[in-house]
Amino acid sequence: MDIQSYTHPRNELLKYWDLPGVGTDGFPRHSYLSDIEVERYDFFLLMTATRFTEIDTWLGKEIHKRNKKYFFVRTKIEDDISSNKKAHPKTHNEDEVVKAIRKSTKQHLKENGCENVPVFLIDNYEPTKFDFEQLEYRLVADFPKLKKSALVLSLQATSKKMIRLKVAELRSRMWKIAAWSAAMAAIPGRSLAFDTDFVVEEAEVYFMQLRLDETSLKLYAELMSCDYQRLQSVVDSRLGCHVIGVEGIKKLIKMLPNRASVVASAVMEGVVSFIPAIGTVIAASLSYGGTYYTLDLTLDKMESAAEEVVRAAAADSAAKTKLHDEL
Repeated sequence: MDIQSYTHPRNELLKYWDLPGVGTDGFPRHSYLSDIEVERYDFFLLMTATRFTEIDTWLGKEIHKRNKKYFFVRTKIEDDISSNKKAHPKTHNEDEVVKAIRKSTKQHLKENGCENVPVFLIDNYEPTKFDFEQLEYRLVADFPKLKKSALVLSLQATSKKMIRLKVAELRSRMWKIAAWSAAMAAIPGRSLAFDTDFVVEEAEVYFMQLRLDETSLKLYAELMSCDYQRLQSVVDSRLGCHVIGVEGIKKLIKMLPNRASVVASAVMEGVVSFIPAIGTVIAASLSYGGTYYTLDLTLDKMESAAEEVVRAAAADSAAKTKLHDEL
């Protein structure tokens, strides 16, 4: 009935807006675009649980005229599959049902002038099936460049491909953190080694972004219908310790192997203190290298844990589905 915004729970920079349908008493077609302030949005998802109507395609074409991108999203696909199975128990074929929905939807859109617009079939209760992940990847690819980072960092890490997408985004931030650490190290009287506070704070971002925290693991276990304790044990095993909060992150960082650059900076600290003219340059270089190197190792380790969580969840879910089918 009303325009409502929803801030992403993990990223305040990203907002989703739920817009009323076109053609209602409150939002008639002739004033709809001005009523919703169409220019304020970056991207549109036109969604339906049945079939797209003429008014849906009208809206799509109006959005296109304003040089904005949009996708068509057909929801509740599992309901269609279930209905077909009940109606045709002997001849039912899930793949054929999905194929038929996709074909008829695209044909209908083509007839209404929306031939080249991407169409995604999804079901919220089955996020690993159908086109859910393809929708996410395509959103990232087509999203305005200046806001792409906010979108990537809001998505759930539910596949190796999505994990690598998030890791690439996180890795692109490292030089900024290392540069800031270097700037702080150049201040007379400060340690030449990397700044632990910077590293811990950034590593905590990695941990939360890759959904390795307890809350995220429980939600993912529920989503995948698998055992949370198994996922937690996978994370603990891969990281080498149980991470809770800042102290857990510090413990993980202390366990990282071959921190040669950090050791070198500590050794050099006594040397450069006698050479003030070049000391700040050396200090900044050592701090930059130590910070970047430590963050790189930390992210690699967390990426490995996240990928193993996805693999374990998929295996556990598949085993339960197979057992259910056999019973």
